Amino acid sequence: MSKPKVRGGLALRTVATLLGLALLIYLIRRVGSETLIQSISALGWGLLLIVALGGVSQLLKTWAWKLTLAGRNARVSFARMFQLRLACEAVGQVGAFGQLLGEGLRVSALSREMPIDSCVSSVTLDRALFMVTGAVVIIAGITTALLVAPLTHALRLCAVLFAIALAGLLCMAALAAVRRWRFLSASASAFSRVRYFGRLIERVLPLIQSVENSLFDFHRRTPFAFWASLLLNLVCHGLAVIEVYFILLLLGVTKVGLSGALVCEALTKLVNIVGLFNPGNIGTYEGGNISIAKMLALPASIGLVVAVVRRARGIFWSAAGIVCFIFVSRQKAWGRSADIVVSTDPKGPHGDMGQSITACIFLDKKSSPLLQVGTLPILLRTIIAIRRAGGGRIIVYAERAIRRKVERELLDTGRLPHYVDWCEPPSGVLLHQLLGRIASESKGNCLLVVDGNSTYHPALFRQACAWTGQNGAMSLTEAGTPIGIHMLSTNFVREVTDLCPSDTRTLDKLETWLVSSSQVQCQEVEPESWHRVITAEDRISAERKLDRWLVKPTDGIFARMNRKISIPISRQIIKLPITPNLVSLFTLGVGLVAGIFFARGGYWSMLTGAVLSVWASILDGCDGEVARLRLMETDFGCWLETVCDWLYYLFIFGGMAVGLTKTLEPLTVAFWGSWLLLGAVMSFLVTGFGRQRFAKRRPEQYLAIWQAKAESRPSNPILYIGRNTEFIVRRCFLPYALLFFALLNMIKIAFFLSAIGANLVWLIALYSYSSFAATGSKLKGKLQIKHCDSPLKLRQTKCRLE
Repeated sequence: MSKPKVRGGLALRTVATLLGLALLIYLIRRVGSETLIQSISALGWGLLLIVALGGVSQLLKTWAWKLTLAGRNARVSFARMFQLRLACEAVGQVGAFGQLLGEGLRVSALSREMPIDSCVSSVTLDRALFMVTGAVVIIAGITTALLVAPLTHALRLCAVLFAIALAGLLCMAALAAVRRWRFLSASASAFSRVRYFGRLIERVLPLIQSVENSLFDFHRRTPFAFWASLLLNLVCHGLAVIEVYFILLLLGVTKVGLSGALVCEALTKLVNIVGLFNPGNIGTYEGGNISIAKMLALPASIGLVVAVVRRARGIFWSAAGIVCFIFVSRQKAWGRSADIVVSTDPKGPHGDMGQSITACIFLDKKSSPLLQVGTLPILLRTIIAIRRAGGGRIIVYAERAIRRKVERELLDTGRLPHYVDWCEPPSGVLLHQLLGRIASESKGNCLLVVDGNSTYHPALFRQACAWTGQNGAMSLTEAGTPIGIHMLSTNFVREVTDLCPSDTRTLDKLETWLVSSSQVQCQEVEPESWHRVITAEDRISAERKLDRWLVKPTDGIFARMNRKISIPISRQIIKLPITPNLVSLFTLGVGLVAGIFFARGGYWSMLTGAVLSVWASILDGCDGEVARLRLMETDFGCWLETVCDWLYYLFIFGGMAVGLTKTLEPLTVAFWGSWLLLGAVMSFLVTGFGRQRFAKRRPEQYLAIWQAKAESRPSNPILYIGRNTEFIVRRCFLPYALLFFALLNMIKIAFFLSAIGANLVWLIALYSYSSFAATGSKLKGKLQIKHCDSPLKLRQTKCRLE
């Protein structure tokens, strides 16, 4: 591009920016700066909720983008993608050119970690799904406007024609994706005939074709990721509608309702499209919102306030995005990336990935591995649990007739790991001889032998994989009877191959010989921790035990009371294609609605908010229960739940502060609200550091670890008080306390006490963090079994069956 054209484009953007600033100044003078300031001041603490909603929207957008990477040979951490998302949004604030630059930034940052075609297709899919769902919201808003807004005949005609045209474009896009119409490659081929573009397009044409194939194959190869990403983008647009509704509610506008907020958001999206040619959409955005307000029979000041508040929220997250942009730029300059994990070995666990355990699962002719417990076949539960416990290569031994059927059924579930080997026991080879062959071929130093006819608590496999014997063996038993989990060192297998009886052809006989050997260490477990599943009646008993496994040792009276309601709900959720993370976000939505009712003020609104808060407390247990029922626990899910808990408190107490301004002095509410905000932020940071320090590998165990460490020092008065009062700040108890105060119309007392308690929480947490960190790992041995989330009762013995 020539320098005169560049200068001309820059001059045009400068003129557009100046005109936009002039329009903004004119609109502010017309409405009145004092009126604008007074209206914004009326929002009070509601601004924090609006900013928090923006953060939730960014998290959902990042999650939707991450889903577009499903099935690709790279895994990028959520934190890294969140940084890139914020950086892209910050750059995109300067108009159409900025949005293109932001998308290029995302592609450039990911291209160092994965193929360029995967980067381009992922970013393109993310943007396309966001635009498609935005178009759906526009059509819904225009349709609502035709029903509720007082439009002229000409406006109605234009709105109908525009909605029909937009719906037609969406149908064409869907048809093009289904029929695989190659618009991109065909257009590129046409442009390649142009003299000046031929060589350039010929170089990038293979990339364009690869990206086009990825776009077409995404919804076919990974349908769940496609629909989940589409749904998350739609939820983001829904949060924008809620944001408009909440701002209007805080401004005292109640006649518009959610339908009016939907109309406002849909038309605002059209204003944003027009404003792409104006850097920053300055002036045009505010003017468009004023026009929308007038169309809804609202004062011009309302439209301007809505625009200014939403722009302030955008500026806040843009500032965070600028920081992320600087961070990403430095990483690019240094030639490295943080928190990126790339799979370089396509064989996965079969290669030398540092795993030292080879797991062998045996199925006999009488086994029923396809019986489902918690909607998962018991064999699949065993495979996933072994892998999560640290197992490497997994081999399933079964007769041919059983193997083919079981393998096909497990593949149909979509959750069977690719690193599972399926083998048939060689004829004429004894079981201990077979294990000897595996030990000689294995690169690991242990063999985990498992009976595939039982369902086990995941902690049993963690206990077995944590066994550190070098030359012996370990068996888990119940009352001296083996339960089907044995950890054998490869040295032990090689040494005892010749010692086993000649009739050791089944796993039952091998187990009998193992527990009778003096070289085998037996560990007793509770009957509650496992169950053999052969018949349908056994499956029902196993389901009951699985329900009891969902109750944590750290659950108190109120948590156990919530479990009686949440577990039946979770049982119904697992029948649907709903992930635990979606449950967490839905629960957060219930907390948001509770905060909105608190913000309305008044006895009945506060009481409704308290009741919804209790329901959010009950549903808060469902995400973890669903994760444990379907074995979908992840570190990201644990941290997402932590963030959602913190946002829940922000919504509840922020809404409470807004509602109390209608009955108390604003300065009083501001003072106590500031202390509450300080305590909430500090508590979140300090507990986050503690979780990272003491429970990095298993963050969900942080509370149990903290309790065990505090109980080990009963003479310390601060830790003693903290240990016996920490239940007050948990989500299983606090909502019931709020409901009690709401029934007595004493929410202000609950607000004041919460401000004091939040600051005590982070002070005690900081003291315990420094105290525990100073002692190092002295209590590690004592706490290793203490905080295990299972009904195990381990007792190491030397046993011998006579």
